[in-house]
Amino acid sequence: MKLQIDETNNENEIRFVSDELDRFNESIVGKENHKKLNLVIKNDNNEIIAGLLGGTYWGWFYVDRLWVHDIFRKQGIGKVLLRNAEELAVKRGCYYSHLDTMSWQALEFYKKQGYIVLCEIKDIPKGHSKYHLMKNLKLQ
Repeated sequence: MKLQIDETNNENEIRFVSDELDRFNESIVGKENHKKLNLVIKNDNNEIIAGLLGGTYWGWFYVDRLWVHDIFRKQGIGKVLLRNAEELAVKRGCYYSHLDTMSWQALEFYKKQGYIVLCEIKDIPKGHSKYHLMKNLKLQ
C-alpha cells in the first residue's frame, strides 16, 4: 500500500472516490435522489441580478449559494428567492433545509427567514466564523 498525493484534480480519481462513497451510502440509507434546485432573477435586460443554487436529497433542501447584486440588496429579492426555493423543496417532499454562511455574509438574513444556528466554527478564516443553520420547512 502506498499513499499518493495528487493535487492535479484527476477527474477519473475524483469520480471513482465519489462513486464509491455514493455506493456505500446507498447500501445503508438508499438513493439520495439528489436533484438540483437553482433559481435566478433577471432584470428587464435579461441580466441575472440574483440567484440561488442548491439541491434536494433525502428529504432535505440544501442552499449552496444565494447571491443578490449589490445594488438590489435589502429590497426583498433574497427573501423571494429563498421562499420560492423552499416551496419547491417542500413540493419535492423535503421537511428541512440547511445551509452555511460566513460571519461577513448573511447570518442575520437567514435568522429572519426562520433558520436556527446549529453551530459556529471560529477562525475560518482567522478572525471570522462559519455558521451552519437549519430550518424546519413544515413549520412555515
